[in-house]
Amino acid sequence: METLRTAALLVLACLTLAACGKEPAQPSKAPEAPLVRDVTVGVATSAGVDEAAEVMGTVKSRMTTTLSSKIVGRILALHAREGSNVESGQILVELEEQDIAAQVRRAEAGLREAESAVPEVDQAIAAAVAARAAAEAQRDLAATTLARYQRLLDRKSVAPQEYDQVAARHKAAVADVERVAAEGEALRAKRQQILARIETARAEMASVQVKQGYAKITAPFSGLITAKHAEVGSLAAPGTPLLTLEDSRRYWLEAAVPESQVSGIRRGQSLSVKIDAAGISVTATVSEILPATDPTTRTTLVRLDLPASGGLRSGLFGRAWVPVGRRQAILVAREAIIERGQLQGVYVVGQDSVARFRLVRTGEARQGTIEILSGLTGGEQVVLAGAERVTDGARIEGVKR
Repeated sequence: METLRTAALLVLACLTLAACGKEPAQPSKAPEAPLVRDVTVGVATSAGVDEAAEVMGTVKSRMTTTLSSKIVGRILALHAREGSNVESGQILVELEEQDIAAQVRRAEAGLREAESAVPEVDQAIAAAVAARAAAEAQRDLAATTLARYQRLLDRKSVAPQEYDQVAARHKAAVADVERVAAEGEALRAKRQQILARIETARAEMASVQVKQGYAKITAPFSGLITAKHAEVGSLAAPGTPLLTLEDSRRYWLEAAVPESQVSGIRRGQSLSVKIDAAGISVTATVSEILPATDPTTRTTLVRLDLPASGGLRSGLFGRAWVPVGRRQAILVAREAIIERGQLQGVYVVGQDSVARFRLVRTGEARQGTIEILSGLTGGEQVVLAGAERVTDGARIEGVKR
């Protein structure tokens, strides 16, 4: 037992001497932070911004029409199909017009017949005028003779029988004038009837010619054929759709706005609009606000005029942003945002001039700035230009503002 205690004491003594022989360890120096010069720093500002609510809508042409026939006829030709761009006045559909052509020929024959009767009745009227003049001359001569025989009869120079013969001739001459005058009036009435027939024939002719024009259906305006409802050989009838045409130059976005947000919209107001399928992000003008509200959805239809674009077509999905008030937001310049995969962040420069990378959550971009939803507070300084040379913990010198 005594031997074990002695050995332990010797080991302790050796360890103590070994420890006393070593020099004390020196503390390790922390690496110096990298130094970055000539970077641009800006301030995250707190500012009031307009708050907007997103509403959904559909792109529609401002003018759409479905073409149909005004007459019954078989389709001979279709000069357009879906996707065809057509010009105003261009012939799109041709219909069979045999029956109409026959009606045109009948109308032309009726007009020629009525017009040919005019010279004949004019000649008869001229003859009646001449006959009346001759009858009036005979009447006047008979009247003069009767007056002379009346004086001779008063002096008893002629027999009453001779006077009666002269009086009878005068009476016949007066009757002849009346007869010729009546015939002339009848001829003039006949001429008026013929002229009326001519006007009727001309009106019928014009009507048939208009009807003949219906056999060729033209585009009422320039645009795009979006649907074809008939084929060559099928029967066209009034009211039966043949082609659908829309104005491809003017579109609007029809957006259903909740009734609680309509009060913030007025005609002529500009709203932000985005049509993803067409790659369009523009400012559109409110052109129409329908006065009625849909009782089922509690929304009001608002139409916004869209600028001309080749990518627009009816049926595309679109979004618009309706102002609903103002709120405070943190804004930084867009160039301050650094993308790292799916993450976004900024370099924040503290009062010690040291840059620290901080993750942020961004919101809506607004005219060169972007809203910070979380991760920053107003008044903090962030690196704007030269961030590619900055690392987390770097010391910033020679700041540009």
